[in-house]
Amino acid sequence: MDEKLIAPCGVFCGECEFYTKEKTPYCAGCGSIKGHVFWGNCRLYTCVSEHKVEHCGECSDFPCESFVNHYDPSAGQKNALYRAGLLAYRRKAGTEKYLAMVKKLNGKEKANAT
Repeated sequence: MDEKLIAPCGVFCGECEFYTKEKTPYCAGCGSIKGHVFWGNCRLYTCVSEHKVEHCGECSDFPCESFVNHYDPSAGQKNALYRAGLLAYRRKAGTEKYLAMVKKLNGKEKANAT
């Protein structure tokens, strides 16, 4: 189940505030909506499909300008670099370890925010 909630750009939709319905508009996750998110069409989702890879980290052009410049403005461009590291880890260690790492990091971030 969790694997279906991983966006090609490295975001884990399962912990996104729009997926968990903490914020609106609600989102079913990138995999379910095929990159047609509430803010528009995700160019990275389209790019991954065109390159026939599962996620950006598997692309021979990674990290490209499109990836580095694709981030939530409220999180800043550092977020793209953070996701690049996670995707490099996913490519090397596999999806299961990637998910464990993301959940661990997100848990720490939430604990540090309080």
